Amino acid sequence: MQVADPVERAALADDLMWTASRQRSAFRGIRAAAIRQALDGGSTAGELARRMRVTEADVAWMADHPVATLRAASMPSRRAVRIA
Repeated sequence: MQVADPVERAALADDLMWTASRQRSAFRGIRAAAIRQALDGGSTAGELARRMRVTEADVAWMADHPVATLRAASMPSRRAVRIA
């Protein structure tokens, strides 16, 4: 599916990010690119914020963070223990 309007594309990607999908990182990248395109095209942060039901500060953060910024904690590998 293609959504031509970047504001609508950002909102759709944001909605899809919160579903049980394995593509959350892809949706985050799509959302960030759509937000940047909308802002470059003359849309305001307020317009995007209202459509996505977030704050203007959230819109700015989303545009600058197309991928997750939190790293997964590494787990030390453990040897399997055989239970007889």
